Amino acid sequence: MLALNVMTFPVDCAVVDEFASLPSEGNFSSVSPKEWNSDIEWISAADEPTFALFQTAFDRLGIADRTAPYLDIGNTVRLYAGFLVVRSHCTDAHFHVDWSEANNEAFTFMTPVNGNGSDFGLLYKRLDGGLGEYRYRPGEGIAFGDKFEHSTKPGQSGQPVVILCFVYGTDKMKHWPKINRTVGTQVTHLRQPDGKFTRVTGGSAHSQA
Repeated sequence: MLALNVMTFPVDCAVVDEFASLPSEGNFSSVSPKEWNSDIEWISAADEPTFALFQTAFDRLGIADRTAPYLDIGNTVRLYAGFLVVRSHCTDAHFHVDWSEANNEAFTFMTPVNGNGSDFGLLYKRLDGGLGEYRYRPGEGIAFGDKFEHSTKPGQSGQPVVILCFVYGTDKMKHWPKINRTVGTQVTHLRQPDGKFTRVTGGSAHSQA
């Protein structure tokens, strides 16, 4: 892709398909950033049992093994949060990086849940100064770390495009302050590198007893 800190790899569609509809027993919350020129919504677990639905999918997809060699870990690659990215339109590009100055200790993974996202994918900045496009494909995921500058491609879909997303990385708390700058704005319930669950209130994360 001629870009920094990005890779693609195959994933098991059967696991991803489990998120085609939200489980009735789950407890979910949503966050919608206002500055993204889009109706994008991040739907994530609001409690620990629902978090486990994302954790088991993350484990079965083998995503941790793909990035473990690049991380400073003590015992395990830690899933901080899993969520569904849902959108049906985007009027203008909003280029950004998920991770900055995080020493590549955190990654974002994305793969399509439904099949209508190929023309509504990612734009990204190439190392040669050009603009690249990544088209979501069922059975394939994309993962990226520090300084991968990207945006939702402007467009519109008659049916919402749904993307399964995981944010994950090191299990060492010394890296958490820089990682939390991003994940702390995306969800309301997350897991720290040390394994403790936290709730985000007013932009801050608070550990649960």
